[in-house]
Amino acid sequence: MQHITSEDIHLTHTAVALGKFEGLHLGHQLLIDHILKLKKFHYRSVVFTFDRPPGSLFGHDNPKGQLYTREERRSLLEKMGIDTLIEYPFTKEFAAMSPEHFVRRILIGKIGARKIIVGTDFRFGRGRAGSVDTLRYLAEDCDYDLIVVDKLKKDGEDISSTRVKEALDQADMEEAAALLGRPYSIAGKVISGKELGRKLQVPTANFSLDKDKCLLPRGVYISSADLDGQRVFGVTNIGVRPTVDHTDIANVETHFLDYEGDLYDQVIELNLHHFVRPEQRFDSLDQLKARIDMDIACAREYEK
Repeated sequence: MQHITSEDIHLTHTAVALGKFEGLHLGHQLLIDHILKLKKFHYRSVVFTFDRPPGSLFGHDNPKGQLYTREERRSLLEKMGIDTLIEYPFTKEFAAMSPEHFVRRILIGKIGARKIIVGTDFRFGRGRAGSVDTLRYLAEDCDYDLIVVDKLKKDGEDISSTRVKEALDQADMEEAAALLGRPYSIAGKVISGKELGRKLQVPTANFSLDKDKCLLPRGVYISSADLDGQRVFGVTNIGVRPTVDHTDIANVETHFLDYEGDLYDQVIELNLHHFVRPEQRFDSLDQLKARIDMDIACAREYEK
């Protein structure tokens, strides 16, 4: 997959899906399905988004973090079969661009858009003045076809990144997966830890995560990852390990069932399937070990 992160773009005959694509949930996938289907007619499939959340340019940081980091989003789109991902630099100059200028100069002039795919609520340009109506108005003059995709609903409500985050806030992994069309995942490099798990005969892989990643409620989760070409289930703890540590920095560590390979320095995509229990403090390591054994039994049952 071609990955463009600058303003230097020279593409032709493209089908372009526009949006923030933070969650790549089922609603986003409807847009992406349209551009993938157009590949058989020799259109280049392009996802256009930004190199940062637009609000961050103006100091509007998201306290909940991002559902997927840029690296995770890129990996997911590549797996979907997208030809080109454009993460356009979101600068003050770009934010001040008029909607018509964006269409004529960027979409047509640089990206060569011949098919443009958006959701019904898509807004763009200075002050978010551009809308689906703007794109319709410019379509004939700029020689492109506009495809507007209705919002996908679940239980009578729009599927959105906000709904996914609300599910994650409640550690409702099943609801998050239903909205995403796949288990929620985190990707990180396996780093060395304090090896307490090994002392308890439950060795763990410790993950380093992007600081902007949306982190789940503290607790124990049933998880899985593709290791050495096979799906391996595990038990993941997200938290501060109150029985043995005195820190406010959350850790992510996973014990993979019946796996003995060396994972250090590998980047692993960890799927989180089910919330088992909140994090808790135990009075002894023996009590902690007994509870971990129960968590592992839950994971084995889930694996079936």
